[in-house]
Amino acid sequence: MIHRWKLYAVCGLCLACAACGNKADFDENVAKDTIGAAPVNLDAEQVTITGSQLDCGVQSELWEAPTQVSENRKTARLTAQGRALNFSDDPAIEPTFHQPYAQVRGPFVVTVGEVSAIRDAENGTKMVEAKAAIRVPHVCFANPLPLMGVKHGNFREDTPVSFLFHRTDDGWRLEKIVH
Repeated sequence: MIHRWKLYAVCGLCLACAACGNKADFDENVAKDTIGAAPVNLDAEQVTITGSQLDCGVQSELWEAPTQVSENRKTARLTAQGRALNFSDDPAIEPTFHQPYAQVRGPFVVTVGEVSAIRDAENGTKMVEAKAAIRVPHVCFANPLPLMGVKHGNFREDTPVSFLFHRTDDGWRLEKIVH
């Protein structure tokens, strides 16, 4: 009888530990679900846009037609309609980038594609590197706009975005995008 009681106690303890352990588990699915659960407030992040999206933005009066501003740079002056969509700087075309790019600021729905790395960071946080894109609610942007990651202090099209997660009593929370 005493052994049966000990067995029940051990089983109960194992179940309790397993429940606590699941709360701490962090994987690709947790990262994707957490990022996609609510709009993420972005501050001066860069996104790539296609040439056809740039042209559509001109036709929709989100920005003016691109003009040459220096030997290696063209910009399309942003309008009030573009700012209303949370574009925060003139879209630009530069030879160092394969596509035009623009800066965004404000709340956006972020979708995560491929997660390339998950690692432990300071104080129990997690760092996730992933390809990610934002949704812009406008006909010109039917496809999400890819976010650029930062490498050696510069935005790059081929670099994943680094997301920092912090564990709370309610689970994992996206803390910020790290540059």
